[in-house]
Amino acid sequence: MDLFFAFVYAAGSVICHQLPERSFFLDGRQLPVCARCTGLYLAGAAGVLGWCLWKAGRGWRRFHVPPHLALASVLGAAVPTALSYFTGVGGIWDGSNLTRALLAVPLGLTAGAVVAAVATKDLR
Repeated sequence: MDLFFAFVYAAGSVICHQLPERSFFLDGRQLPVCARCTGLYLAGAAGVLGWCLWKAGRGWRRFHVPPHLALASVLGAAVPTALSYFTGVGGIWDGSNLTRALLAVPLGLTAGAVVAAVATKDLR
């Protein structure tokens, strides 16, 4: 099991700084990505699942999502994440780990839904 955790943490280090003070801990172990990334990835998975459930409820019919609508949605959803990042870097405001994770949720949900829309060929 230690080899598995070593692999997961190594993979996380490629995409995240993994600073302990900016990370959540589960059962005494630091998660492999920071709080903001945790919010993004969990919400991204929820966005994919949500899109699939929504499609399933509609009988998996295909419909067209305009690319400009998808782009505008992702850009709008990125605003809370960007604000929390830039205010932290600028020394203006640096929220808690929970705040950073929650502010990343809109971007994760939207990005996950867009990825699912591309996968189901509703967005081309």
